[in-house]
Amino acid sequence: MTSRELAVCSQALADRPLLFVGNGPYRNRGCEAIVRGTMEILEGTFGPDIAARAGVMAAPATVQAQQAREIDPRVTNFAVSHVGPRLSRKWWLSQANARLGTQFHGHTADLRGPAQSAACALQLGGDNYSLDYGRPWDYVSVDRWLEKRGIPVVIWGASVGPFEADPKFAPIMHAHLKTLAGIFVRETATRDYLARYGIVGNVHLVADPAFCMTPSEPSNPAVRDLVMDGMIGINISPLVARFSHAGGDLHAWRRNAAEMIVAVAERTDRPVLLVPHVGSPQHDEDDFAFMADLREMVAPRLKMPVKVAPSLGAAELKWLIAKCAVFAGARTHSTIAALSACTPTLSLSYSVKAVGINQDIFGHQEFCKSVKTISVAEFADTMGAMLEDADGIRAALAAKMPEVKASARLAGTLLAELLETRRP
Repeated sequence: MTSRELAVCSQALADRPLLFVGNGPYRNRGCEAIVRGTMEILEGTFGPDIAARAGVMAAPATVQAQQAREIDPRVTNFAVSHVGPRLSRKWWLSQANARLGTQFHGHTADLRGPAQSAACALQLGGDNYSLDYGRPWDYVSVDRWLEKRGIPVVIWGASVGPFEADPKFAPIMHAHLKTLAGIFVRETATRDYLARYGIVGNVHLVADPAFCMTPSEPSNPAVRDLVMDGMIGINISPLVARFSHAGGDLHAWRRNAAEMIVAVAERTDRPVLLVPHVGSPQHDEDDFAFMADLREMVAPRLKMPVKVAPSLGAAELKWLIAKCAVFAGARTHSTIAALSACTPTLSLSYSVKAVGINQDIFGHQEFCKSVKTISVAEFADTMGAMLEDADGIRAALAAKMPEVKASARLAGTLLAELLETRRP
């Protein structure tokens, strides 16, 4: 793409802002990391005047609070939600969905104003197009609503599929994916999966946009005091209880997670920093309460310090994670923060996405362990081995990261080319 064409495209975006859809609220720091990294990519492609209207899949009150705390003035958040006042049309539709199993999509009405004049819509959620959280009808309906109004839709730096566990839904999803303007996938495994079903022409391999998020040192000195020499960072989420060998038993998973922390601390004789990455009003998804409980359980048993990171922004968490000697994470974007900072990282995987990201970065699965099978001893031994080879792993990551970040930035160039082909 020539510099003149790019300048014309950038000017067009000044008049017709981009639309972000499909992302969750910032209380999931992974969702925030995607936005921050995406804005850095877009600025690098189109210039600093890029702006975005971000449709957040959350209740209006949650999104209003997020907008009040938004640190990037170029991003305007609005709710895309099934939640409406009692007896409103949205309320009735959500009641029908809950009670009758229907698929009414009242949330698309929230797009009417913000989508006006949008040049393109980017579906930001990293794993929305999968079966990990049920059939992704909410996102498909948004796509169809936008496409019907002539707004091209691009899945942005995400994992897609697999859908074979739901044989009735899989062909519907495959057919839908072929209609999208672009599918920018973040692992080779996703690209290969889509190719098996003939989804090729609109697919491009990039990397997760969060790899491009710049870390930010916290201004609060109390946070900087959390940094301990040689500390081991751990993120263990309550969410993965449903995927683990605990079979959905949160209490059993909490006990197992506590034993994992004790084992690695004793194996390495290092201080431990517990790093929550997702806040939620639901106790079985809230890292903060879960990891505070873990500290209470393990601290009396250990001679070395165990601390818990407070609520921080995604870029601040990335700064803190970078201070760890090694890191283990169940939340995908906690591991992306660590990997992009060249911190030796163990991914505690509960879906194919962690497997694909590790394969592309390392070329193997040695540092990716399934929560369905990992034992306490295997966790401690793997972390201990990574600590012993930390210099070598850091060097390998330092050599790989420029390529990974260039792949993430490629998404901006691909988007510019797509928009150029659709320019009137």
